[in-house]
Amino acid sequence: AAGSSVGGLGGGGGGGYIVVGTAHILPDEPEPTSGRILVFELQEGSLELRHEAAVRGAVYSLAELSSGLLLAGVNNKLQLFEWEAGAPRLALRAEHCGHILVLYVQARADFILVGDLMKSITLLQWSAGELTELARDVNANWMTAVAFLDDDTFLGAENALNLFAARKRADAPTEEERGRLEVVCEFHLGEFVNRFRRGSLTMQMREAGAEPLPTMLYGSVNGVVGVVASLPQELYVRLAKVQTALSRVVKGVGGLSHASWRSFVNDRKTADAHGFIDGDLIEAFLDLPPRKKEEVVAGLDMTAEQLSRVIEQLARLH
Repeated sequence: AAGSSVGGLGGGGGGGYIVVGTAHILPDEPEPTSGRILVFELQEGSLELRHEAAVRGAVYSLAELSSGLLLAGVNNKLQLFEWEAGAPRLALRAEHCGHILVLYVQARADFILVGDLMKSITLLQWSAGELTELARDVNANWMTAVAFLDDDTFLGAENALNLFAARKRADAPTEEERGRLEVVCEFHLGEFVNRFRRGSLTMQMREAGAEPLPTMLYGSVNGVVGVVASLPQELYVRLAKVQTALSRVVKGVGGLSHASWRSFVNDRKTADAHGFIDGDLIEAFLDLPPRKKEEVVAGLDMTAEQLSRVIEQLARLH
């Protein structure tokens, strides 16, 4: 049997290259000990096999670092290959160990984000011909998807249906602290997320000179597609107050409190949700009767009509 992962490489005489990672899955092996990386060239609508490289393990994830450089998660190693089109062949240039299973790999410029089976996320950098570990999350999260939000902030999903975000601590006073990612957001989504992709579900228009919000799409094993938007600090603070007020007015099904439902909970820790705004709860404001809307905005520095306009604008993200 064979498992596979698919990535891409730039270049090629036609439409570039398609790279497929495989594993030989044998009944008597707890983990695969062999696999292949297959490089296909796209030529006039057909795929032609250009090269196959044997690896010592399953190829769980593939990502292009830059033109001609390919990252591969092979069992507990992150390996970096260079594509030599003239040969043609994949040449191993570097590798990084210290993982359980490298299930997810994402690249942004020369930064690399690794999602591990059990050891949460690790940030690395390709520099001076080496893969260098910059920082890692010390929590024991069983990852299901990872993504870059920006150069310093990273989004993760884990198998207890939670989301979290972590950031680099470049300004920390000691090297030990700089080597630990700081968890800045935690939230129970209630969906098993298995993919993040940068993009949007609707075309965002610039309104009143404001830049469109950066958005990340997620997909779950249940077929749910959702949006995570990065909010400006001022808007986040305002919506956090609205969220608190709404949680007092809108009662959960069966009497379950909003705070309990959205708390980050897994086998190893429990933490109150923080850093995330629950879009479903916020949009519930639009369906409230006028009297309830006035209860929500009491004590806030906006009217019910103003808040409705803000929420309607956010609702256009999906």
